[in-house]
Amino acid sequence: MHSRLLMPLAILATVQQLSTAVNATAADSDCPPVTCGNLTITYPFSLAGRDTSCGPPAFQLKCNNSASDGAFLGRTSYMRVLGIDYGSRSLVAVHVLVAADAACTVIFNVSSAFAITDRFTISPSNRELYVMSKCGGTLPPAGAVAVTNCANGNSSRTFAYLGGGYGTGTPPANDGRCELAVFPVLGSEAEGATASDYRRLIRSGFRLEWEPVGDCNACTASGGRCRYDANTAAFACLCSDGGLQASTCDGKRKRKLALTVSLSIMASLAFICMAWLMYRHKQKFRSGVWKAYSTDRSNEEEVLRRCGSFAPKRYRYSELKKITKSFKEKLGEGGYGVVFRGNLRDGRMVAVKLLKGSKGNGEDFVNEVISIGQTSHVNIVSLLGFCLEGSKRALVYEYMPNGSLEKYIYSEQTIAWEMLLKIAIGIARGLEYLHQGCNTRIIHFDIKPHNILLDSEFCPKIADFGLAKLCHLNGSILSTAEARGTIGFIAPEVFSRAFGAVSTKSDVYSYGMMLLEMVRGKNNLKELADNSSETFFPHYLYDHLVKEIQSCQVAHGTEEIERKLTSVGLCCIQMAPESRPSMSRVIEMLERSANELEIPSKPFLYSPFQSTNASSTTSVMVPMSSR
Repeated sequence: MHSRLLMPLAILATVQQLSTAVNATAADSDCPPVTCGNLTITYPFSLAGRDTSCGPPAFQLKCNNSASDGAFLGRTSYMRVLGIDYGSRSLVAVHVLVAADAACTVIFNVSSAFAITDRFTISPSNRELYVMSKCGGTLPPAGAVAVTNCANGNSSRTFAYLGGGYGTGTPPANDGRCELAVFPVLGSEAEGATASDYRRLIRSGFRLEWEPVGDCNACTASGGRCRYDANTAAFACLCSDGGLQASTCDGKRKRKLALTVSLSIMASLAFICMAWLMYRHKQKFRSGVWKAYSTDRSNEEEVLRRCGSFAPKRYRYSELKKITKSFKEKLGEGGYGVVFRGNLRDGRMVAVKLLKGSKGNGEDFVNEVISIGQTSHVNIVSLLGFCLEGSKRALVYEYMPNGSLEKYIYSEQTIAWEMLLKIAIGIARGLEYLHQGCNTRIIHFDIKPHNILLDSEFCPKIADFGLAKLCHLNGSILSTAEARGTIGFIAPEVFSRAFGAVSTKSDVYSYGMMLLEMVRGKNNLKELADNSSETFFPHYLYDHLVKEIQSCQVAHGTEEIERKLTSVGLCCIQMAPESRPSMSRVIEMLERSANELEIPSKPFLYSPFQSTNASSTTSVMVPMSSR
């Protein structure tokens, strides 16, 4: 019986191998690999001005057609790409304003300026280079070197200090009179280097990593070409017939006459190889099934044990296929999975999120189920069930017809200021509940517009607890081993412990950045994004707020709401965690009149760039405490 099955399988495998080379069609005609300087640009990267199917917008590069200039990442020409490693999904980049002034770099927001979108993260393989400025009269710590041509007389001195791994290093000790900036530099360049090499290290750039955008290897193996579908904002596989598939081509390729001779020669060898492979696969399958079954049982028992009577319903994968009609209607896709619309038997609409690969045999998945399964609040999305079946993991949520808040901030679908204030207060109440209202304190770690869902009445609900952490109510400080969150919304202490301890105040920072994004999106302040070398938008909003208050203007109506959101947002993004308000205090501020609120301190985390001809740029200023 087995022998009758092996021969067709052997022939099919041989056909697949040989026809893949023959079917290299003209599918690449519109998006062929191109060069820019010494860079080879191919999927997921694409050049500006080419067809939108060549790659996601976040991976678009601008090419100056010069080996000296090269390609630039993002909407502005400040992040120059020095090299791309497609195998490790990483690139080496340098911020041109920092590199041009490496001798006297003033502190600016590394999180916002060095990473372009949430598609990219600063690699932990980098090293930390500390720049200590305004050290008037202090002695440099051991290993630090003086930065030349920066001190003004004897009253202000600047030092460079080479630390350890990025995000895990320990800042140099001093008497507390210095201000500190942390720059990522290439770990390979830092081997054998000292602090005196700071200019070379800064100008050599740093490494950024990105998550895979679709399974490109599987697509090309099926004879297709990797593309980006702008209509669904998701990965697509372009097949030889010109059609787009969600993952791979269907394998129906035209067989060439030349394959006939090759098949007859290779059939015998393929038969023997396939027989051996099937035997090995059968042995591994038996072992893998038992291991997966044991892991599933262990994870399921952990969910039931910790959630108790509040444990959500467990669905089988076959049930989810029926609920979603074989995952027919796609609602969206994020870094952690794809969301589909479905209908339960009782008529309720649900959102089913199929999660991508999970770390550590599913501990992070169990953590998310337990985190949200223990909550019950009008501003927290309801988890109706979960699926844990082999490698398949899914979450079943209540359906939010108005989508995410992001849709209304960054597009023309705007909503009124009054509704924005209502949404801001609702999110604050949800965070207050997570921080104080649960039996176990929950820190979300990824508050941003994309993770705020809106129901039919535009009531906001916090979603996506994949990065959440639980801690006991009698302790507010949390220990984490790695940076968590989205670039631009991460609190400083999360990506570097030099800024303080991670706590619920880290969520407060992300919430404040989200408020300022709401103000920027409502006012359509595109010029701030297109001219990021001149100012960061929190600094712009702070200056605008101070001018209004100093002119003794009494705000009314929408102006009063805008001023209130700006003032509260700036309070929440203070650099020191202890300087930020609690979420309970945030709610009080939002419910008061903006005219009663005090002017917040100017956040050092965002300062304006000086012109490119000036002697310095700006970065995060950290007054170091005595150690």
